[in-house]
Amino acid sequence: MFKLSRKLIFVTIIAVIIATIAIDFFAMSGKLLSPLGYFYAFFSVFMLLYVVYPLYKNRRLTSYYWERTRKNRLAMLGLFFIVFLVILAIAGPFFTQDPNHVNFEEKNLPPVGFTTSQSVYDSQTGSLRNAEISGTWKHPLGMDDKGRDILAMLVSGARVSLQVGLVATFIALIIGVIIGVSSAYFGGMVDNILMRFTDIMMTFPFFLLLVFIVFIFGADLTLIILIIGMTGWTGAARIVRSEALSLRTREFVLASRALGASDARIIFRHLIPNVMGTLIVIATLSIPGVILAEAALSFIGLGDPTVASWGRILNAGQDNLETTWWVAVEPGIMLFLTVLSFNFLGDGLRDAFDPMSEL
Repeated sequence: MFKLSRKLIFVTIIAVIIATIAIDFFAMSGKLLSPLGYFYAFFSVFMLLYVVYPLYKNRRLTSYYWERTRKNRLAMLGLFFIVFLVILAIAGPFFTQDPNHVNFEEKNLPPVGFTTSQSVYDSQTGSLRNAEISGTWKHPLGMDDKGRDILAMLVSGARVSLQVGLVATFIALIIGVIIGVSSAYFGGMVDNILMRFTDIMMTFPFFLLLVFIVFIFGADLTLIILIIGMTGWTGAARIVRSEALSLRTREFVLASRALGASDARIIFRHLIPNVMGTLIVIATLSIPGVILAEAALSFIGLGDPTVASWGRILNAGQDNLETTWWVAVEPGIMLFLTVLSFNFLGDGLRDAFDPMSEL
């Protein structure tokens, strides 16, 4: 009963979102929500109905895999840091100032506990003099050369990195699952066409293709997310195809086909749910690469100039490493820890879902 109601709820909410987009676009000129806002609404509904609820419904199996994951200390450390990052991205903006706010009177202020020597203008003598400037708790991580608070910029960068990592990976997984499962299930000409298309996509250097498209269409965060998601699905498609090839000959699939189940039902009710463990591992291990891709784009000046991302902060601090080292070091540490945490968690989940890991 709830399976039908869950589908009905999902379809109803998507219809409401589509209607809201139409009203917003034609009547309000896009003033209600940004394109990313509507995607977050869809993403939240999908995760709630098709990820959170199944995990709650299958509490025994979820508890089993959770206990296996808990045995990996590095995975748990990675999970704790990711949770901290999510809390920072959500709650941080309420406790920090605008990351684009400029105050030249406090420029190049060092972090708390550090002191730097700077040339300041003495209004009494009308000349420059050297002064020792120490960090303050008002700006605990210091300021950059334009007087922007580094903590506020790091919070903004965390939000941008999570947006890009989660949303782009979600898009890539949807495309990869559809292509991989369809290729494995139908086989023959469909398999040849889809896999040859995948091979063609894999021949293009991912980052160079990303740079080329952003250079042509402009550096917008929504566009960057869509481009990464629509070009980063090839690895997922191949892995999912290999999993689905072994599943399509299993007894439960053959029995469903013998009972007259449609192809769509077999794919969405039997094949895709049985590759979810693999998809979770793929997603966790793909997010670091996506975050690094966005940071690299921002570092070379092709990121969205309206948002403070970690790559953009690194770009701003690279020319003054000797005097204001903290501008480049702090976002570099955050980027390093984020990528490392997702990799640790991905390795732990891979071991948890692998029955051979106990042998």
